Amino acid sequence: MTASTSIDDLVDDAYAERRRAWQAALVTAQNFLETIADELLDNVDRDRLNAQSARVKEPARAADKLRRKIAEGRITEPTSVDDVVDALGDLIGIKVLCKSPRDLHAFVDALEKACNDPECSVRFAKEPMDYVAFPKPSGYRAYHAVLLVRVATHQGDLDVKVEVQVKTRLQDAWGELTHEDMYKPGEALKPTKTHEDQARTMAELLLQVDSMADDLAAQLDSQTTVSKDAVAEPSPVPKDSDIISARVTRTGPRYALAVGPDGRRGLIPARSVKAVIGAKDRIAVDDYLEVGDVVRVVVEDTEDALYYHLSSQPPSKGARKRHS
Repeated sequence: MTASTSIDDLVDDAYAERRRAWQAALVTAQNFLETIADELLDNVDRDRLNAQSARVKEPARAADKLRRKIAEGRITEPTSVDDVVDALGDLIGIKVLCKSPRDLHAFVDALEKACNDPECSVRFAKEPMDYVAFPKPSGYRAYHAVLLVRVATHQGDLDVKVEVQVKTRLQDAWGELTHEDMYKPGEALKPTKTHEDQARTMAELLLQVDSMADDLAAQLDSQTTVSKDAVAEPSPVPKDSDIISARVTRTGPRYALAVGPDGRRGLIPARSVKAVIGAKDRIAVDDYLEVGDVVRVVVEDTEDALYYHLSSQPPSKGARKRHS
């Protein structure tokens, strides 16, 4: 039997024996990551974090990677299913895409806190690699962690390794834009100095865009939130302002968007809703407004934004439920 056939047979045996456990570990890890995201974002704005991209590596690709590692002298030829699993740390993989760097850092902090909790059933298999703080020479940026997920099987509990990559959407796009998968070790193309220089330059440019996205998000937060300790006071209303009807087109925890009779969209900030309902603590706008609501608002057109301040109590979701 040739070495090539032997490896193929071993990989087939590994998948036959453990694919079901790997799939179970994948689901468990995804649920774990999604729960962290839910808690982090308080179940709102969930498009900012997404852990839906996941896979178990195809057997043919696993066998090819084993052969490449053997040829490069990085591993000895495997002789058992355990050897195959040990040699391939990325058999099961999940990608967590973040809207901006602040979301990435918040998620990583929460992930590390969870995995370092002695009571957590999911833990790190090894020390994570932070290629965001310390990018690869190519310009690659991402946070890599290998989770150890315990799965119950008919032969007893099995610890399964799940690789997790956390990156911003732009960091993920960098791989596509630079054709990174074509220039990896063992792949068809070998990077030239020109390619390496261009890839690093693109990484730096995308990093700047990511930073700008964070700045914009911070500006939006400052315009739509009110401090938890601040006393709710009426929002400033300019003289001769009109009261109009506006239809809510989007809601979130910090603000709602509504369209007026002239077609312009205005911002209903949390501070406006808080002032009208007389709340003392922080509120979520989408607890009081939902898409389709028609509300009476006072228009405030400033240099920063077009604001629609509520002029009367908003229709409460809770009130709807109680009366439905």
